Order: sequence, then C-alpha cells, then structure tokens
Amino acid sequence: MRCVRCYICDHDVWCVLQSAEWGVDEDTRRSCQSKGKTEDECQNYIRVLLLSGPRLFTCGTNAFSPICTTRPILDLAQVVDSVNGVARCPYDPKHNSTAMLTDSGELYAATVIDFSGRDPVIYRSLGSMPPLRTAQYNSKWLNEPHFVSAYEVGRFTYFFLRETAVEQDCGKAVFSRVARVCQNDVGGRFLLEDTWTTFVKARLNCSRSGDVPFYYHELQSTFYLPEQDIIYGVFTTNVNSIAASAVCAFNLSGITQTFNGPFRYQENPRTSWLSTPNPIPNFQCGTVGDGGPGGNLTERSLQDAQRLFLMSDVVQPISVDPLISQDNIRFSKLAVDIVQGQETLYHVIYIGTEYGTIIKALSTSNNSLRGCYLEEMKLLPEEKWEPILNLQILQSDRSLFVGLNSRVLKIPLERCSNYQTQRECLEARDPYCGWDRKQRRCSTIEESTNMSQWIQNITHCPERNLTQDGRFGPWTPWQSCTHNDGLLTVSTVAHF
Repeated sequence: MRCVRCYICDHDVWCVLQSAEWGVDEDTRRSCQSKGKTEDECQNYIRVLLLSGPRLFTCGTNAFSPICTTRPILDLAQVVDSVNGVARCPYDPKHNSTAMLTDSGELYAATVIDFSGRDPVIYRSLGSMPPLRTAQYNSKWLNEPHFVSAYEVGRFTYFFLRETAVEQDCGKAVFSRVARVCQNDVGGRFLLEDTWTTFVKARLNCSRSGDVPFYYHELQSTFYLPEQDIIYGVFTTNVNSIAASAVCAFNLSGITQTFNGPFRYQENPRTSWLSTPNPIPNFQCGTVGDGGPGGNLTERSLQDAQRLFLMSDVVQPISVDPLISQDNIRFSKLAVDIVQGQETLYHVIYIGTEYGTIIKALSTSNNSLRGCYLEEMKLLPEEKWEPILNLQILQSDRSLFVGLNSRVLKIPLERCSNYQTQRECLEARDPYCGWDRKQRRCSTIEESTNMSQWIQNITHCPERNLTQDGRFGPWTPWQSCTHNDGLLTVSTVAHF
C-alpha cells in the first residue's frame, strides 16, 4: 500500500533531515473502495501543511475520510493531536482547496465539506472564535468554486477563487473572485446562525483592452506582497478555449474600494441582477456594541447580510492591460521578488508554466519595461518535462524552490556570475545584476564594494531568443552530510 511522507529538508546542504510516513489503515481503504473510489483515490494525500510556531499542522484526504494532525517540527513521526479533517481538508485530492492559520490560532479553510463534493464552504475552526461557515447549499454564495489562496490582512481574511458566475444571464461562464470575511465575526442569532455575517465577494477583472476586451477569466495562482499591499495573479482562458495566459496585479485599496461600493442583488430567480446601494459603505471590522461581539447585529442587518454579498463593481487591476500576457501557453504558478536596482525598486515575477518552464519577467511603472521577459528557464529535458506545481521564494537563502510532481528543485535568485563580460551583464537587463567596474565582474548590488562603480542599464527589454547556458551541472556523487541545530542531530546522504 502506498503512503505519503512528510519531509523536512536543510536548504543549505539539500538533504532530508526528517521524514514520516502517514498512510491509510486497511479498514478505511476498504471502506473508500466500497464506495466506488479507485485504489489511487483511496490513499492519503496531504492537502494542508501549515507551520504554527514549533509545530506543523497538516491534513490529509485519508481515503476520503479527511484527518488533521499536529506534529512537532523536531519529530515529525510524533502526533501530539489529531482532529477530524472535515471542513478543513477536501475528501478528494483533486479538489482545489486552500487554508491558513492566523496568529491567534484560528484555521480558515476553503474546501468541500462532503463526500460527493457538492457542499463547498469557507469555514473557520480551532482557536477561540466560534466555528462559522458560508451558507449551505446556496449557489449564490459559492457556485462550483475552485479555491486558490487565502491571506490574513489586518482584521480581514481574504480568499481568492474562481467559480461559475451566478449573475451571468446568458450561458455559463467562470469568473475570478476575491471574497472577504471579518476575523471577529461571531455569526448571527436565529438568522445566519453559525454562518458568516460579513461575507462579501467581488469579481476580479484581468483582460486585454479593446472595443471588445479579451478576458482571462480563470484565476490559477496569486502572490501577496504585504510591503506594498499588492496582489499578483495568474489568469488563463478556459481549458476548452484557445490557450492564453496573463498576469494582472491589484492594489488592496482597489479591492477595498469595490467592497465599499454598491451590491448586486437578485430579488428572485426570474428577475435580473440589479445594483443596490451599500447600507454600510465604509464598513470596518471590530465595531462591537455593549452586548459584546455581534451584540449590535439587528434583524435588518442580518437580513442585509443574507442577501447582499455580491458586489456590483468589478475590481480593476493597477494597469489597463495585463502586466504580462502570452498566447498558446498556460501559466500555472507565480512568485514575486522585490529587487533594489541602481535607481529604483523592481518586481521580478517568476511564472511557472504547464510545460515545466519558468518565465522570469519584470514589473515596473516604466511603460517601456512593462511585460519584459528577462529569461525563460527550461528545468528538465523536453522528454522529461513536468508542469510547475508550486513556486516559493526563500529570502534567507535567496533561492527559488520549484515543486514538480516527482521532485523539488532549488534555483538561485541571483546568478550574476553567468554573465562573463560587461556587455552580457548590462544587456541581460537583470535587476539583480550590475557591472562592477572596479572588480571588473558582474555582481549583485550587495557584492559591490563601491556603489559609484556599480552600473546597470535597464532602459528597455533584453533581446529575446538568445540561448544562455544556465551552468547547472550534473549531480555530484552521493555523499554523507550531518545537520546539528543544537536540538537535533541527523546524518543522511545527499548529492548536489
């Protein structure tokens, strides 16, 4: 029987420090298969993996009987707590879900809550706040959603998703959304009991401008830059449409402005969706009356919360056109790094594709540099390509970690030594790199000993279709390595 392993790796020497098997017991597996599921489906797939101080909170599908465990980081094999995974983890490993833990210990999960996958939910559990969920079996709240990500911002939790649009009058369409709830929401009384009273959602627009705009309807991945309150998103066309992808960025202030605007409301299924004024246009979490949390909820406010949750206005991106767009390809994931150049800050965007390549692009307020492709990295030979499943930047190590089906790859963010001459260095237009005239080499700004001698020339996009050897050599032979952090000593083998 196959089982899932949890790993902890050392990012410096790139060896496995710990691993723990987490399989499915025979009775659970048989029960799963008796309900018509395949052998592959009746395994334990880890879908939630969250750090909480010195512990790891993780949830697995457990053969369509989801379960969550808490484990010490220093001993993954030890389970210190186990709870039911329903409403915290999907039953089906193919369901798109997301989850996050707040600083105060509440788990916010967006997943499906039943075996058949017909009851999608945004659910809060654990911690000191009461459990809350979105309205059950109400397609106006959530309609066949695919959850992408969740972020804690101030007193709000934001969820990013795509779903079938209930407000679409003609034909079926999928829209990308941002949803929001208050973290101090305690639910209603009698009406909306155990249900969010602060749930709102709005459509995200990512489109190519024109008399008839070309829409990238389906959100695939997001990246939040808290330093600048910007959300980057990867959007694609529908899988049954011509392949096309784009990256759009949204200011958090723009999202807030939309949530402060009018709602869209449908009186009954036979009427059209109409715009209606927002009864609380500058809503803020945390307004608590003398009756404690929720004490100021009137019958009218609960009725409004039950029917007014879809915003009329659309959240517009920070630029009229996408920052990056490309036809005949599907982007899958992205990560963004803020880089200090000689004269300004740059946002370097790493975009994973379904073909297993990573596009490195530039985002800046300079229109002549908008949408610049700096390079495209082919990680594996064409006959062995795998789609990019995850991208994570580890700032302390200045590395990009790439998740594939069969492996995890580590790529240095700064590879200035690849450029051997001043011309190569400057014409790469790489924000990480500049030419040090004193040391006569391409270096990062941190490596320069004299800033007046360190130059860049990022005035326009680099020339494309130039092949550059990434200089990633073959693996070295396996060798022993030892890790000691003062608490745990582990010996293992690795290659580099």
